[in-house]
Amino acid sequence: MRSPTAAQADFPSWTPTPVGPARTALPEPRPAAGRASGPPPASAPPAVWQFPALPVHVRMARNWLEAWIAERGPGEDAAYRAAVAFSELVTNAVLHGAGPVTVRALVGPGRIECEVSDGARDLPVVYEAAEDDEHHRGLSLVEALTTSWQVRRRPEGGKTVTFVVEP
Repeated sequence: MRSPTAAQADFPSWTPTPVGPARTALPEPRPAAGRASGPPPASAPPAVWQFPALPVHVRMARNWLEAWIAERGPGEDAAYRAAVAFSELVTNAVLHGAGPVTVRALVGPGRIECEVSDGARDLPVVYEAAEDDEHHRGLSLVEALTTSWQVRRRPEGGKTVTFVVEP
């Protein structure tokens, strides 16, 4: 996994927009004063950020998430599963949703929680992909890689897809 600084160096013109006053836009992680580095306490705030629904942002968002999670130490396997599921959901939001895309990530004791929201009201559908089908596998991957996942409509319109990965 890469550091946030390395991820930002790949895309110097793109900086995620922070959402909300107490949230971060994937900052360079720093341990709190008087506390050793390592996983944050359960009360640590999630990272929440927003970006335009453009295909190039899928890779950028995954790079940022990988770097942000790596600094919080949930384990390589859990981090990888979260990054792949996250990438699938961001891809769906960019291709089938309505922008902008808002994502939220939280690493807590023994779990990674992620949400991907967009403004489209259509809910995602899990398809049974044919053996030679090059598409329609994203949500099946999310289902296979995560401990749980769900979709909910947002009161202001659109939807949020949430998943949890546990080691």
